[in-house]
Amino acid sequence: MKVKLFEESGSELLEDAINDFLEKEEPMSIEKIKYQVTPWNTCDSGLLFSALMVYEKYDKDELLQVRDQVLDEINYGIKDDDNV
Repeated sequence: MKVKLFEESGSELLEDAINDFLEKEEPMSIEKIKYQVTPWNTCDSGLLFSALMVYEKYDKDELLQVRDQVLDEINYGIKDDDNV
């Protein structure tokens, strides 16, 4: 699992940042996403829009290993480590 924090000065900017991240990183799944709005004096709106995302990253090598393992099990049967 990986965690990504987004912080923007407006809700539209936060939405754009999340969408840009999703397009670039292409996470395999999003486990959680939590939103928060906090008063903050240093931005124009006086509010800080935050999101915390917990996600699973797409890992091509790991998926290829799983694919190979499944193909081996299909072709040669499931190996029982107890009876080796």
